[in-house]
Amino acid sequence: MRKANMIGQAPKCLRLLPVALLAVALLATSPVAADKGLKVEGAILTRDVSPGQIVTHRMTVSIGAGHEATEIAVRAAHFSHSLAGTYQLLETAGNADLTAFPFITLDKESFHLEPGGSQVVTATIQVPQNVGAGSRYALISISTGATGAGAVGTISAVNVPISLTVKDTPLQRQGEITRLTLETAGGQTLDIATIFLNTGNHHYRIKGEIVINRFRGQTLTTIPVPLISGSIVPDNKRQLKARYSPEETLAEGVYIVKSSVMMEDDTVLDAEMVAFEVTDTGITVLPEVPDGGAAIDWLMFGVIVGGAVAVGLAIIFVRRKVIRRY
Repeated sequence: MRKANMIGQAPKCLRLLPVALLAVALLATSPVAADKGLKVEGAILTRDVSPGQIVTHRMTVSIGAGHEATEIAVRAAHFSHSLAGTYQLLETAGNADLTAFPFITLDKESFHLEPGGSQVVTATIQVPQNVGAGSRYALISISTGATGAGAVGTISAVNVPISLTVKDTPLQRQGEITRLTLETAGGQTLDIATIFLNTGNHHYRIKGEIVINRFRGQTLTTIPVPLISGSIVPDNKRQLKARYSPEETLAEGVYIVKSSVMMEDDTVLDAEMVAFEVTDTGITVLPEVPDGGAAIDWLMFGVIVGGAVAVGLAIIFVRRKVIRRY
């Protein structure tokens, strides 16, 4: 497996809008429907663009004939997502170099819909001449008015992801593990959580691999972590989860957990290790990994030792041959 270049980047403090949202996976197909009969055709825009280009995107918004009339609000915002991949609108950009929000103009911000009715919303996107490299992201939120009895109303919304990739510019697919945690889940079962940050300038999908071995010993198991649904967007994090339940009771001692995050083509983006100790009182996560914690690669060890022996024998053979000649 190959390992990609990594550029460290501190996570941003982001403030989320207080609105109930319906998540739509990046690169999903349209139309997308929400509860209350809200439906949006053209619920995604992914486009390769050139500096200075103008892009027009049309979205048809409708509600079902059996639903109440409602007011519709439309707004653009900066793009983020949760650790689970749920879309989130931001009031301010985490990284201003990655947002497409300033490029977007909407032809309407609100309108009324009767049951069975529809309305077209047009977004005009002006790509700046100095847009730079990589991709730019934004969300367009289309939401109904609040309904429901009492003081608390329900808002139904569809979030339309906007992804613009600048043509003929370098796309950086890189990232880093920002946190690796272990938690006991009863007995010797462990829940393993890996939080990964996209530090590049383009979205991609990730998967993982968990390797558990005895301290300076053999590998006990390898656990594949499936490919995530949707993509991880630059300057955002996703969480990969795995559970380890040993087939046999673990003996007392120290164990190493290695988590690797990789892309679809198995390119490794980053790897981290954490250690835990098994005692007669249970499992304790250690504050740091002891030196030499990685498992011994016996195949490579054998190759190295075998190579050294072969070189030594060759030297002895040459020396004997030289001695015999003289």
